[in-house]
Amino acid sequence: MAQPQSDPVVALSNVRKTYDLGGVVEALADVSLTLDRGSYAAVMGPSGSGKSTLLNLVGGLDTPTEGAVTVGGRDLSTATESERATVRGSDVGFVFQTFNLMPRLTAVENVALPLVFDGWSRTDRRERARELLADVGLTDRTDHRPSELSGGQRQRVAIARALAPTPQIILADEPTGNIDTETGDRIMDLLDDLHEAGNTILLVTHERHIAEHADRIVHVRDGVVERIETVTA
Repeated sequence: MAQPQSDPVVALSNVRKTYDLGGVVEALADVSLTLDRGSYAAVMGPSGSGKSTLLNLVGGLDTPTEGAVTVGGRDLSTATESERATVRGSDVGFVFQTFNLMPRLTAVENVALPLVFDGWSRTDRRERARELLADVGLTDRTDHRPSELSGGQRQRVAIARALAPTPQIILADEPTGNIDTETGDRIMDLLDDLHEAGNTILLVTHERHIAEHADRIVHVRDGVVERIETVTA
């Protein structure tokens, strides 16, 4: 496994998140957590434990009610929506359970899409997208639309898209949830390879065998971190 460097990419400090759903619902309560550069962590917990909320805060999709969330040295808890959008576009790569690909775009166009907002030229972003699709084994599928791809192929396109802007961290939300077990194992092997190449990964899953690909498993329940488990080979 790649050895993480002592340079936190993510730091949560005394984070609390509540929602007003006709009454105050506490999704996270006083959570503190750091992820070093090059680390690989998995978050596990039952439904409603707060794991998706934690991922959304790290990804800049939401802000904490209290506490600080720092990603790549930027404090997202005090950032404007525009500043958080910049972090989402450049520092964070998202891999979703439902793939979230644009149905009318080809694989290469989907992967190149984040680079449009970074000001890359059309030629450069298509070249970058083709390189990434080759890296995930989809050289022969660059001009196929999502409807022409299998679930595993769509997830590999999503992973290539997440890598396009060279993010500081990859956030994977149940990345094997919509594909069969064998294909899911290949996706996890790909994430392992990305970690070995030095990428920082934060994975949310409810499956133990998926979580064991990580170096650490963060167990959450009722909005708090119960314990952090070190995974041994």
